[in-house]
Amino acid sequence: MSAASPVQPAASAAAQRSALLGVILTVTLWGGNIVLLKALLSYLDAQSINAGRFLVAGVVLVALAVRAHGWPRWPARTWLAVAGVGLLGNSLFQTLFLTGINLSPAGVAGLVNGVVPVLVLPLGLLLGHRVTVKQAGGVGVAFLGLLGLLLLTRQPGTPVSLVGLGWLLLAATCWALYTLFNRSLSARVGALPFVAFSLGLGCLPYLLLALPHLHVRGTPPLAWLGVLASGLGANVVAYLAWARGAQVLGAARTSVWNTLAPVIALILSALLLHEHLPLPVWLAAGVILGGAAWANWPERPAPLGG
Repeated sequence: MSAASPVQPAASAAAQRSALLGVILTVTLWGGNIVLLKALLSYLDAQSINAGRFLVAGVVLVALAVRAHGWPRWPARTWLAVAGVGLLGNSLFQTLFLTGINLSPAGVAGLVNGVVPVLVLPLGLLLGHRVTVKQAGGVGVAFLGLLGLLLLTRQPGTPVSLVGLGWLLLAATCWALYTLFNRSLSARVGALPFVAFSLGLGCLPYLLLALPHLHVRGTPPLAWLGVLASGLGANVVAYLAWARGAQVLGAARTSVWNTLAPVIALILSALLLHEHLPLPVWLAAGVILGGAAWANWPERPAPLGG
């Protein structure tokens, strides 16, 4: 048998409560951000929204990372890996995601957060990761819900379109791949430096292509305030709170809360945007999120001894 790893000291009850509140804040921000982005698309095009969010979040996160850890001294290969994964998880993901939001109800777009953990597991198999029976069962249930949602796009008059759902699933696949590569790179270079520089470098191609073509005249100041809130809330505050939650509570316990973000998006889209989704859409969403929660529910610790 291998030597046992040292036991980490348990966090205090106050630290655990603080971390849990941060995780709840995170999923609330992520769920609310879907509704905010849908509303912003009435005033700004997707390029302007993404460019603004990238500039805000990139500058703040890189500044925080450099202040906390100094300027990275990574080899060229590491810089290329961080930039490549950042391109996948930022420029490509955000482009696909906002396109999908523009073509779908905000409540349905919010399901991307629930689909990502489901896609991570089968994609991880391709990279040699192990999947437990419980995880496979949860993925199977979630895919049944996703199949139901796809079948609903064939019904006349449904608010869910096959094209919009297709863009959202492509976005979810990009973010699932980003999540898989995130794990190994974060362990190597540190979570905050990875996220900060992957965002900063990964969004550069998007900014270079988008900035010369932005048309922002006549945009209400409140819309730019929404872009600022989205960049700071969903990309900075939420990430820092989520990272703290994973550190104090553990990644498994924290990941279960991720399925709450789509629920918040569904509720807020109905209350604030007055989206009226038919009952079958709610049922399909429930199956997807139930499967995702089952797949990510923490395993019971094995008994000692024996």
